[in-house]
Amino acid sequence: MTNQEVEQKVISILAKKLGVELGKIGSETRLAQDLGVDSFGAVELMFEIEEAFGLEIADSDIENVRTVNDIVGYLRGWLDRQPGSPDQVPYSV
Repeated sequence: MTNQEVEQKVISILAKKLGVELGKIGSETRLAQDLGVDSFGAVELMFEIEEAFGLEIADSDIENVRTVNDIVGYLRGWLDRQPGSPDQVPYSV
């Protein structure tokens, strides 16, 4: 799975969960400042992303996520560490 594919999945999840148009979310979009995500909302979003990508995100890692690009970077690192093909992400938007 490419970074662009990961990013598109993340953006789709954010848009659906927050009720925001896809075109208004990009890699540099800030969760709190641009999308109005508070700390509780960030935890909810991370649960959605965990479910979508089949992983667990440590609470301490959530604190470091501020932009869409941060989420993509975290997921990319996780996917790169998985055995086998990282193309098999069990989620479709």
